[in-house]
Amino acid sequence: MSKWLLVGKVSTTGESCAKLIDPTPFRVGRRPEASLTIPRTTVSGLHAELFTVDDELFVRDLKSTNGTFINGERIFDVAELKADDVIQFADVSFRVMSSSPKSDSHTMSENFSDHALARVQFDKLLREEIITPYFQPIVNLRSGVTEAFEVLARSRLIGLETPGRMFAAAADLQMEACLSDLMRRKGVEVSHEFQDVPPIYLNTHPAEFTQDDAWDWVTRLREASPTQKLVIEVHEGAVTDVIGVARFRALLRDHDIGLAFDDFGAGQARIAELASIRPDCLKFDRSIITGLDQASPSAQRFVRSLVDAIRDIGVTPLAEGIETVGERQICEEIGFEMAQGYFLGMPRPIDAYRDWTSPVEEHAYHLLPKALCQSSAAD
Repeated sequence: MSKWLLVGKVSTTGESCAKLIDPTPFRVGRRPEASLTIPRTTVSGLHAELFTVDDELFVRDLKSTNGTFINGERIFDVAELKADDVIQFADVSFRVMSSSPKSDSHTMSENFSDHALARVQFDKLLREEIITPYFQPIVNLRSGVTEAFEVLARSRLIGLETPGRMFAAAADLQMEACLSDLMRRKGVEVSHEFQDVPPIYLNTHPAEFTQDDAWDWVTRLREASPTQKLVIEVHEGAVTDVIGVARFRALLRDHDIGLAFDDFGAGQARIAELASIRPDCLKFDRSIITGLDQASPSAQRFVRSLVDAIRDIGVTPLAEGIETVGERQICEEIGFEMAQGYFLGMPRPIDAYRDWTSPVEEHAYHLLPKALCQSSAAD
C-alpha cells in the first residue's frame, strides 16, 4: 500500500515538514487535537479531513470558513487528490506526495521534506517570477575591458536559492523550459537598468531542444529588446542533433542573435561537428582552465592546439572559471581572447555593475562574437 504525505510549512516562519497521512481519517485544522495542527487564524478549528479508499486519497472540506482548494479550485464536499496536487487550507499550501510501499515513514519524511518543499515553492517562483538575475563580467583578455555579462539567476525562496535547486524542482514537474525562459526574460528586463544596456549571454536548458516549436521564445526575446546585443548559450553536450542545432543557429541569425557553445571539453568535444555549425563563441569548461598554469608543457600545448583550431574556423575562444592570476596569464598566452571567472568578476546583482558603460576604445568590440560586432556597427 502506498503512503501519502503532505509537504509544506504550517506557519510562515516555521521550517518545512513532511507529514505522513496516517492513520485516517486525517484531520487538519487549528485545534491542537487535529492530526495536522495549523496555528493560523485563517484556518478553521476543524478545517478538512483526508481519507483513503482502495489506496486512493480523498479530501473532505468540513464546512471551513475560508475554504479548501485543490490546485487553486475551491471544493465544497469531497474530492480526489493525486500526487503532486497542491492542496490549500485557507491560505496555507501543501504538496501531496506519494511514496513507495517499502519506504520507512520517518526516513521518508526526512529525505523528502526539503526537496518537496522546493516543489511547493516552485509554483510560487513561476507565478510571482521571484528570480534575481546575477551578472558576471566577460572580459577581453588583451585589454582587460569588460565587454559583456553572462546572466545567471538566484532566488530568495527557501529551498530554491541556486540554479541547481531551481532546476531540480523544475525537473520533477517537467518545467525546465519554463524556468529557463523566465531566467532569460528577467535577465533582459533587469539588464536595461544598466547605465548603458550591455551585451549579455543567456543560458538554455537541453529540454528546450526536444522540439522545434519550443523555440518561439527567441522571437519574444528579440521583441523585448530589439537592439540589444544578445548571445544564447547551448551546452556542448546538447549538440547531439547537429541538424537540429544548425536550424536553431539559423533562427538566431535571422534575429541577429549570437550563439555560444558552453562547457566545451567537459564531455566529449566534437570539433568537427561544432565547426559545421559555426557558433560565434566557444566557452572552454573550467575543468580545462583550473590549474592550467601549473600543468605540464604537453598539456598546455594540447589546449593551445584546441584554441588555435577554434580560432582557425572563425570562432572566438573563451576561458571559463579563471580564479588566479596565473590562470589568467596562461590563458592569454595560449591565445584565449575572452574570459570569465571569479578572478575577473563575481556574479553579482545589478547594483554591483549598474554604472557599467560601453567601452569606447576602437578595439573594444573586436573580440565580441561576429553577430554582435555586426549589430554594434549598425547601431
